[in-house]
Amino acid sequence: MMLSMRAGDRFSWGVQLWRSVPKQSRTVILSLLFVVSFFSTCLSQTKTAPKPQPPMAIAVEETLAHGHDAQLPPHISHLLGIGSGEEPVSVKQFVRMGDVVRGFEVSVEDHNDIVIFTEDRPTSESMFYLTSERGSVRKVVSIVGGVGQDRAPTAADQKAFAEEKAFWIDKLLPHPPPIPHH
Repeated sequence: MMLSMRAGDRFSWGVQLWRSVPKQSRTVILSLLFVVSFFSTCLSQTKTAPKPQPPMAIAVEETLAHGHDAQLPPHISHLLGIGSGEEPVSVKQFVRMGDVVRGFEVSVEDHNDIVIFTEDRPTSESMFYLTSERGSVRKVVSIVGGVGQDRAPTAADQKAFAEEKAFWIDKLLPHPPPIPHH
């Protein structure tokens, strides 16, 4: 046997239940409901400020969005520890040409593999710095006379890396417009 209740019966039942609660208790219940709904409304409207992104993370986003498609050669990616040595690694990059070529590359496959490099054309010497969005050097590869060597970063490597990183952050991060002087 199935019992069914009409909507009007459910309402009457609720009214009867409410009336059976002592008046003081009803006042407390209504006050609590008001306070809870007020605070839940306030909390839902409170917005936390977005956490500012580190400069390297912004540079990575800019490179992925607007960089040129390129390939990191297999031998370089292998020495850096981000490739098998058989295939090139696809990257997005920005490059500044000159006697010293400067580059900022982000692996398409793993955005946390960032390569900053310099190539001194007159001396045929190149430096590759593997870093991440955290911005510290993970690995250094130097190429002198066509021979590449990976090594732990020296103090000189750290200094050179910091200069290159600052160069690219300056180039890739948006700059606020100048404030006009009256």
